[in-house]
Amino acid sequence: MPSEIPRLVDELVTHMRSGSAPAYRAAMKRLADTARAGGPESLTTAVEALAPLLPGLGGDFAMTAVLAGACVEWGASPMALVDVLPQRASEAMMLNEAVPDFWEKAARGRPLPEPVSASTHQLVRTLTRLTRWRRGLDKNTMTRVAMSWFDMEDWLKALITVMADASFRAAVPGDVKAELREHAAAVAHRSQRAAWVGALAAVLDDEPLIVIDPRTHWGYALTMSGVGDNGQLHILLADRLVGDPGQGLVAGNRPARSWVEAATSGNPYLGPDDPAIRCFRLFDGQGTYISPEGVPADIGLLHGTRVLVLHPPNGNYAMGAGRVFEHMTPALRLDRILESTETQHWLARLAPAVENDLMAD
Repeated sequence: MPSEIPRLVDELVTHMRSGSAPAYRAAMKRLADTARAGGPESLTTAVEALAPLLPGLGGDFAMTAVLAGACVEWGASPMALVDVLPQRASEAMMLNEAVPDFWEKAARGRPLPEPVSASTHQLVRTLTRLTRWRRGLDKNTMTRVAMSWFDMEDWLKALITVMADASFRAAVPGDVKAELREHAAAVAHRSQRAAWVGALAAVLDDEPLIVIDPRTHWGYALTMSGVGDNGQLHILLADRLVGDPGQGLVAGNRPARSWVEAATSGNPYLGPDDPAIRCFRLFDGQGTYISPEGVPADIGLLHGTRVLVLHPPNGNYAMGAGRVFEHMTPALRLDRILESTETQHWLARLAPAVENDLMAD
């Protein structure tokens, strides 16, 4: 079955070059069906064959990236995409950010088209006119800018799929992740997928975490990976730390099993009848409130380590979902309970909690 994949990819390329959208879509389906029928080996072969094509694609043909992402979701290794897909998605967001400004300069007050393919030619024609009187702009660049208005979501959809894989995240260079966060922040107001990409690019893996309970003077050393947001972290912390105070754990009500399942491998959506209720409020070692709506990367470093300080909950803060990224496997390991001298070391360095955030109530 893998031997069929190169021929089907060549067929796909032929139809892209011909510009025939129906033939391209039919070739995509044949490739997808064949790769999926062949199992992980065929799927990985398909991803490896598609990866070199992605940097030069745009517009409707960006759906090729979605196919590569689908192959990963069906069981392929994503690693062939490490040096291609994050960079191409980052570029798409960067170009997408520039579209409204270029359109305003070129369109003389006309409304910006909706990002649907029926408007592609209008946007491309209008933006490429800028090359007539603006130095430094060429038609290829402006076409790529215009296409980003329509294809950005395809690049982001594919990237979200592969960034759920821990090995893939580990292989993406730090500077590329930083660019993803920067460009995602610039367009997140008009793209939920961009916001998700920014959050995935900020995910911490194999990250040491110190948790201090100032009421009992107990401390805990943990390691976290693949935690998508602080709401999920709240649930996992409660699952790891709430227990018998006689054993050095935190007194309180343990989280419901359904909450923990939603935060790990079950259906992530809890619904209005069974929301997760936080067991404590969290502040970092510098006294900053850590909102459940943020991400673990928001936890400030204290002497090079992320430190959380537990405070009692005020009221019932409810969370309707256990995790943001359904296919990203989280890990929060309680490595050990700190010795008393270690806890005192951290307690002496903690800044007082700054409780001036309404959400900290």
